[in-house]
Parts: sequence; structure tokens; C-alpha cells
Amino acid sequence: MSPYFRHAAAARVQDIAPFHVMEVQTAARALEAAGRSVVHLEIGEPDFPTPPQVVAAAQAALAGGNIYYTSALGLPQLREAIARHYADRYGVDVEPERVIVTAGSSAALLLVMALLVNRDERILVSDPGYPCNRHFVRVLEGVPVGIATHAIDAGRLVHMHNVRSRHFDNDENHYE
Repeated sequence: MSPYFRHAAAARVQDIAPFHVMEVQTAARALEAAGRSVVHLEIGEPDFPTPPQVVAAAQAALAGGNIYYTSALGLPQLREAIARHYADRYGVDVEPERVIVTAGSSAALLLVMALLVNRDERILVSDPGYPCNRHFVRVLEGVPVGIATHAIDAGRLVHMHNVRSRHFDNDENHYE
């Protein structure tokens, strides 16, 4: 990080470690470019090409001039289709208004955590686990508490780490 950025950035940024997975991906792509066979396990990308019907739909949208910003919640037609999918596949009725489309899971995780994490609240995060989770907690001024991923009783976990557990019942937060 440049000296200027360190001075200009918020103090909490110093607590956020680099996201090394992108460096691993860059190294893996370089090995591929050199002719090596690589199985990618470094990020959550699919290991198959984009389906032809998705490519065709994207090309048609571009050719039709659909190049502008969409609703921040996602295209209404897509949200409706996702709600229908959940009804058809899982028998779960989800109102399209409750569906939010994000550009990847990290954006969704950040939105959810922004709703749930309070300043100085200790939040249990799996270790090892997705590195961004602890960074999201920290940037939201919570305190990430790493928990080894071996099996342990959840009640003991909450007691051991002096955190509040939260569960959701209808529209109310309940704390223990």
C-alpha cells in the first residue's frame, strides 16, 4: 500500500489483510498460459463455459441497446423468474419483491452483513473460511472472531466467546 493511501485510508483498513486468492488465480492463469494443465479451486467460478443460451441472450440484449444501468435490486423479470424457480423446484413461495440480484455472492454477503453487524459486536466466523467474511465484519466496525471449523456445540461456542447469538423469527431479532 502506498504511503499516501495509508495516510488517507480509514484506520480500520490496516486490519484488512490482502485477498491472496486473486494472486493464486493470477499464478494459475500464468501456468495455464505456459501450457500447464490447471484445475482451478481458488475462487468460486464455475469450471464450465457459459451456456450458449446465456451468451445468446447477452448478445441480443447488447444488440438491442440494453446497455444501461438496471434497478439496483435486479431486473424485475429476472427477479420474477427466480421467484418462480423457487416455487417450481422447491415448492417455496417467494415474492419477487424479496429477491435481490447481485453481481456475485460477495456483494450479497456484504449487504446481509450490513443489515446484521453492529459496531463492536463480536461475530463468529469460520476459520478457515471465506476471507472476505472477516473483512466485511471489520469494515462494518464489528469484531470478527475466528472459530476453528471442527465440530463443537453451538451453545458452548457462544458462551466461550462472549458473543450474542441471533436467530430470526418473523420480522424480529431475538438475542440470547
